[in-house]
Amino acid sequence: MNAADALAHEMELLDDVSHNPDRRHLWFWESPQSLVSPKSLTNKTNFNEASRQLENEGWPINLRSTGGDVTPQGAGILNVTHVYATQPRNAVDLKQEYDRLCSPIEQALGNGASRGWQPGAFCDGEFNVQFNGRKFAGTAMRIRRGKADRTRSAVLAHAIMLIDPVSLDAIAAINRFLRLLEEDRQIDPDAHASLPAGYTKSDFVSALKDAFDAQS
Repeated sequence: MNAADALAHEMELLDDVSHNPDRRHLWFWESPQSLVSPKSLTNKTNFNEASRQLENEGWPINLRSTGGDVTPQGAGILNVTHVYATQPRNAVDLKQEYDRLCSPIEQALGNGASRGWQPGAFCDGEFNVQFNGRKFAGTAMRIRRGKADRTRSAVLAHAIMLIDPVSLDAIAAINRFLRLLEEDRQIDPDAHASLPAGYTKSDFVSALKDAFDAQS
């Protein structure tokens, strides 16, 4: 599924849980080569021209509404989207919701997993999941007041995970896009980690699914 369709499907899942708060969705997905940009960057005066240039170079730009920063999609990258409703009459605690996203990834990674900022990583943030001191997963979230039950909120929690070592072509594409937008930052490939040697994607996904299911 291409990134544009995947991002649209995420919004469909969020809308579903908003209207049906007893439902929960856990979705693992992959996408062909592209970049995903937060909608906030469309305010840049040269955004359209930069997007055209990157698309001509094989890196189409897709927009997401969950904030964050520019991220890659393509081979070796796995996404997980977890959509659920909060408990009735509980105020949303953003750190708690991020913990519900990050903890299963940390559990599935095992020893060496941690959480926090990673200078030089793409889409750096407080709720990165790191492995051996480098970024393994970036996270983002969107929260919407429930439609069917206004005392509950629908949460869309997303993580992008580097199953294989980060593509140098992807990092170069992000850096070119940022330069064209006159953004004062560049991404360092050495700031990133991938699954440890011998740990297969299928085994990791199985462990990750079990960790998420244990929360429900």
